Amino acid sequence: MKFDKKIFFCHIPKTAGTSLRLSLEQAVGDAAVVPSQALISYHGGRYPPLHEALQELQEKPDYRLFRGHYGFWVRRYLPTDTLTIVVLRDPVEHVLSHIRHFLADGRIAEADAFESLDQGRLPIPDNTMCRYLGGTPIKAVGQELSDRFLASRIDPIDDHDSLFKRAVSTGRSVDIMGFTDEMPDLYEKISQETDLSLTMRQDNPSRYPALSLSDRQLDTVRRHNQLDLQLYEAMRAERNSNKLKRLLKRTGLFRT
Repeated sequence: MKFDKKIFFCHIPKTAGTSLRLSLEQAVGDAAVVPSQALISYHGGRYPPLHEALQELQEKPDYRLFRGHYGFWVRRYLPTDTLTIVVLRDPVEHVLSHIRHFLADGRIAEADAFESLDQGRLPIPDNTMCRYLGGTPIKAVGQELSDRFLASRIDPIDDHDSLFKRAVSTGRSVDIMGFTDEMPDLYEKISQETDLSLTMRQDNPSRYPALSLSDRQLDTVRRHNQLDLQLYEAMRAERNSNKLKRLLKRTGLFRT
């Protein structure tokens, strides 16, 4: 049976998602992708504000792939049978990559970043993966929707426990959950589910040298990203449990 569902790739920043994004775009064709490359180019090569992406979504009902740095709750705007894809990364590596990205863009200076870490502060937003998966739908339209979504990515977290529980629940609902250190497995899974021919690529490498952090600085990273550390551990355990169940089913040893 031909795969005819739409695809939503919730692209969490700095999870090696750009390579997958480009592979998916190549597979479905640029004309079937939202936000369009024209809209991305208009915004200097970055994903457009959420409200603009959703507007284009409405104007292009025959799209096949919707992707971007948008919270998973955006799926409420998509057909109920949309195939969802998320990639998670080891939280410490994820934060280091995020810091390097900010350094490369000139948003922070290395000396300032290291000073923040030495003082027990994180120079970038915390628990990004939980924010993307566990964020709640925003009731707003137009520019206000985009502004409030951006704020949700950087504002202090009000209720850590609730955010974590929502992120885990959402993670379990994702159709295809991948991990940065296992990209070949993810590509194979997507190809099996969608019949799309994906080409492994390596795009958007960091433009800033690797960082060497002290134990104290690494402790700051871990301490401020406890939710992401727990989420990552939970999702990997979930994946391994599902793999074991599938293996037992194939061997006839699994009983429900």
